[in-house]
Amino acid sequence: DALKAGALDYVLKPFKLSSILPVLARALATRALQRENIQLRESLAIYELSRAISQGLDRDAIVERTLAAAAGQRDVGAVYLLVPAEDGGTLRVAGFTGPAPRALESAALKLSESAERWVEEARRELGARVAPSPAGVLFRHPFDPRIAVALPIVAGGKFFGVLGFSSSRPERRIPPGQLRALDVLARTAASAFETAALVGELRRMNEELELRVRERTRDLELANHDLEAFSYSVSHDLREPLRAVEGFCEMFRAEFAASVPEAGQKILERIWAGAGRMTRLINDLLHFSRFGRQPLKCARVPLREVVEQCVARLEESRDSRRPSVQIGELPDCFADRALLEQVLINLLSNAIKFSAGRDDPRIEVGTLRQGADIVYYVRDNGVGFDMRYADRLFGVFQRLHPQESFEGTGIGLSIVHRIITRHGGRVWADSRPGEGTTFYFSLPRPSELGPGM
Repeated sequence: DALKAGALDYVLKPFKLSSILPVLARALATRALQRENIQLRESLAIYELSRAISQGLDRDAIVERTLAAAAGQRDVGAVYLLVPAEDGGTLRVAGFTGPAPRALESAALKLSESAERWVEEARRELGARVAPSPAGVLFRHPFDPRIAVALPIVAGGKFFGVLGFSSSRPERRIPPGQLRALDVLARTAASAFETAALVGELRRMNEELELRVRERTRDLELANHDLEAFSYSVSHDLREPLRAVEGFCEMFRAEFAASVPEAGQKILERIWAGAGRMTRLINDLLHFSRFGRQPLKCARVPLREVVEQCVARLEESRDSRRPSVQIGELPDCFADRALLEQVLINLLSNAIKFSAGRDDPRIEVGTLRQGADIVYYVRDNGVGFDMRYADRLFGVFQRLHPQESFEGTGIGLSIVHRIITRHGGRVWADSRPGEGTTFYFSLPRPSELGPGM
């Protein structure tokens, strides 16, 4: 460095030591600064390649950044990058920088004959030369005799390609210290390729999932169409004969009741009651189907106001003794108001029906907290039920009490369960025979709503 800085001029002519030392010091400092700048540029190139990992760039972008980073390294002339071809058995040239033979542009090497040999030779040869970094090999490449080192790009046990460099030095050798920097570059590129592969696989899985969702949505739309057709058939084709049975029974009772013996009248009453029950079952089934298909229109609901309206409606429709209804603290909730009214009507109707035989029928509506969640409940002091049969509680047409004791079709709680589940909540019950029943349900809280809701 001293001779390059001009020390020879002082050797060939008289000089004072005091005059040459400052010159050499400045020259050496300049050379050191230049080396630091080169190292900084090389580090910056590797940093830019590292950013590709976090940005999840595609394969082509990583190839471009890898070549750019490699070309900016010291003592490097031309650079090429080979990646596995789509057939999985050969390597193709993904890109190169600097002067390269034309054969390189269309080259395709058999993976078994080239890359695997390079990897093995890399570990063996470079390990002996530049321990402990067994990542490259010094040899003359069959594509380009100027190639001085070839580095395998491997990450996570997967082979992504080969990164080759030619030396810009006259002896076509890359110094061992610089080989370590190129090794870091190859490992960084391997991480970027691995990330891109994972991102690509995730993207492919998302596309497959979206396709499955579209197919599932189409199937559901077809199923809903079939269900609507079935509902139409039930509404018209099945209810029409039942109306005829009920009509003829009514006509027969009006015109021939006096001439029919008592046994015949009992049979007629059973026919009448059976037709009426079948009509109610069909109507409830249609309601159940409609609640499953009706789109949700969720908004903030003043729950106390809704409960008071439901209680008033039920009290107007019953002739029996009215129970005492106590309404506790009921914060607003987030729900479809019309469907929530149906939930409360069904739960309150159940409470009224099963507590009607009490001397002092009582119903309580309120809330309690379970952790961060608000749970709503409807409690009665009615007949209750055995919790061993609680798994049947929300099934369609399931009953825990005989028809003779309590009227109903057994579908009301199924509707409650379907509506609450569609809201993203849950519903359950607690009961003891003779001590009453409490139904609980949860709904999204108003605090979970976005601005403006």
